[in-house]
Amino acid sequence: MALLAVDLKEGTKTVHAEAERSKFVKYFFRGEITPATYGRFLVSLYHIYNALEEALEKNKDNENVQLVYFPTELNRKAALEEDLEFFNGPEWRDMLLTPSPAQKAYIDAIRRCSESQPELLIAHTYVRYLGDLSGGQILAKKLQKYNDLPEGKGVAFYNFDRIENKNEFKEMFRIRLNQVEVDEATHKAIVEESCQAFIRNIDIFQEFDHELEGLPLTKKEQEALDAAQAAETAAAHEAVKTGASTSILSSLAPSNLFNSLASAVGLKSGA
Repeated sequence: MALLAVDLKEGTKTVHAEAERSKFVKYFFRGEITPATYGRFLVSLYHIYNALEEALEKNKDNENVQLVYFPTELNRKAALEEDLEFFNGPEWRDMLLTPSPAQKAYIDAIRRCSESQPELLIAHTYVRYLGDLSGGQILAKKLQKYNDLPEGKGVAFYNFDRIENKNEFKEMFRIRLNQVEVDEATHKAIVEESCQAFIRNIDIFQEFDHELEGLPLTKKEQEALDAAQAAETAAAHEAVKTGASTSILSSLAPSNLFNSLASAVGLKSGA
């Protein structure tokens, strides 16, 4: 059985590519997400992290979950509350009262893992926290640049001030992932759950599609996306041709949620 960190990376390439084609991510990188829209997006993040961090705390004594449980270093709920108030004002909690369909589906998935198979929470920690420590740092810079934010304001979510060296921490986190001891079926289920988590992120992005208007793709962006689509289609046909028994999502290979997009538009990532 392959190392879990490797399989998680290799198993999410397809959904990474799909995420990078979303309007929300594309427009975020181009500075076309308004503060009002971003403020509402933070509500989605709050629902996700509130559910995830509650589930991790509940299952912290599980010997596999505790390998990737770093509440002091990673918990985002308090930081999100700070950003929510900055963008939405003191009444921001009123915005939490009725979760959207995509928000509710994401919350339900995390709670289902927590109750039925806590090891699957490992997939959610991988998708959320490693993404925040990598591509999320690029997003913070974009957010500040295009919205002329006061120094240190509105980007608490991306500020991991309890982590001295992000690259070293990410490497340690991957080592911990490889120390997870589960049977083969659970190993595969963790990888599949990570793919599903990415898909739920895409569903969150798509709830904002009707708000997004902007310039069409540049020629370079369109060529990059066309090439990615062609590669995915070829891989899918090959998987069918060879009679692969596992799902395409869990058998193809990945990148960071935002790193592929960064490469497509000529940005540099610190991941």
